[in-house]
Amino acid sequence: MKKILASGLLFGLLMSAAAISDQPVTGMAAFSNLDQLWQYNGKVKTAMSSSTDPKGSNKDFMYFHGRYKGGNILAKIDGPGCVYRIWSARASGTIKVYLDGSGKPEISCPFKDYLKGRCPGLASEFSVGRTANYMPICFEKSVIITAPGFEIPAYYQVSYQTYDSSVKVSTFKKSAALSGPDYQAAKAAWANPGPQMPAGIERAESTGKPGELSLVIKGAGVIRKLAIKNIDNPSDPLAGYQLKIFWDDSDQAAVDVPLNAFFLNQFDLKDKWPAGSLKNFFVSAGKDGYSATFPMPFATGAKIIVSGPGGKNIQIAAFREKRDSLPMNAMRFHALYKSKEFPENEKRENIISFLTPVSPDHNWVALDESGRGNYLGCALFVKSVGTVWWGEGDEMDWIDGSASPQIQGTGTEDEFNWSWGYNPHMSAVSGTLPVIPPCDETIVAQVVPQLRNKECQKIRGENIAYRFRPSDYVPFEKSIKVSYEILGNSFLAPHLLGNMSQQRGDDYASVAYWYEMQ
Repeated sequence: MKKILASGLLFGLLMSAAAISDQPVTGMAAFSNLDQLWQYNGKVKTAMSSSTDPKGSNKDFMYFHGRYKGGNILAKIDGPGCVYRIWSARASGTIKVYLDGSGKPEISCPFKDYLKGRCPGLASEFSVGRTANYMPICFEKSVIITAPGFEIPAYYQVSYQTYDSSVKVSTFKKSAALSGPDYQAAKAAWANPGPQMPAGIERAESTGKPGELSLVIKGAGVIRKLAIKNIDNPSDPLAGYQLKIFWDDSDQAAVDVPLNAFFLNQFDLKDKWPAGSLKNFFVSAGKDGYSATFPMPFATGAKIIVSGPGGKNIQIAAFREKRDSLPMNAMRFHALYKSKEFPENEKRENIISFLTPVSPDHNWVALDESGRGNYLGCALFVKSVGTVWWGEGDEMDWIDGSASPQIQGTGTEDEFNWSWGYNPHMSAVSGTLPVIPPCDETIVAQVVPQLRNKECQKIRGENIAYRFRPSDYVPFEKSIKVSYEILGNSFLAPHLLGNMSQQRGDDYASVAYWYEMQ
């Protein structure tokens, strides 16, 4: 009975969000009202405050934004707005959150406990990775976040949204943090990611073995779930197949992505995730096949095509909520795949010091798009060379042609809610999965390059990471550029001395997901 009630509550909130199309959804409601992602309103800006080195080097662990009441400032933001994510690689001291000019912190808790969801009276459900806390902290006028006692190396990120002055936001109160229908719906959404399939949802299906299989849907509606599998062997990764999706009789595919990459499974590691299969807010991959629960609206029709070698009994199933029409601000779902194999280029002349600024001209660009829309997130696939860490590069996102990135991180793993390299983790919003073959090498060899096992440098480790932004999605009015520095540790110099090499020969691929006005 509880599960049925939670499903009904989630769907009811989702439908109410669809009706209120001119206002952003804020706070806890953002996790269950996913229709806000495809309804553009022009009233939201997303940014991040972080410890990134303002001079552009890799010294991203000692920079703050002033001081307040004896503590270093992690973020100082004018409202109305909401903080949606706080992350740190090595939390220490006490996090304090001051709201709307109050001299008394509304939140005061050991920083490490806060990130792990262990503060009395605060929500515990939204702690992910190692470590980030997604508990929304909304404010009507302002927020100042400090961390007295936060010791260097002090890596941190604070992701937030600010809103147009016409948007009404209720300031966070600790006394109400664990109550209300929005909190209950958010808990249910995190515990069972993806929309429910209530009565009234229509199923459209196409099955066959040709080299190209299509499913055509007529009329207006929203696809709530897209499922694709080999009927005879549902766990088949369907390598070599391509997914294309067209909206509203357009001859330009909005989605044109390798099928396995779209479902976060380019390396077919779906059974290697901590739960034995992959599941998050928007993608599932496991022994029963693939499914995606991105809400995908269309006004006159949709065409879904799966093409590949042929000979396999493929099924495309789409679960569609019928509508008479879409609101004027309805965007369309898009996905873009990019890949590049970099040549081996581990040379001494390419080694840079820890303090050397790196030009963003060398970044891996996952998305560079002109238009108006909401960026939803990215999947990153890296075949890393050898056993030395490849992901020192920062995330850098430019919005609407700004001179500097509004979002700049402190390391690739940090963007995906981990730290100090990758370990397997999976949550509703993010996950990291490294699969690197073991290699015989002593600890001494990590410090003395002359003792390194050269065979370890030939290993290709397979790395998958994803991060979706149901609450901290990134709106853009004119353009967006999402990128990652290509920067890793060098085989030719010991990591402990802080030497890097900008290009090591790691191969990159990515899928960017976003909504855009037609």
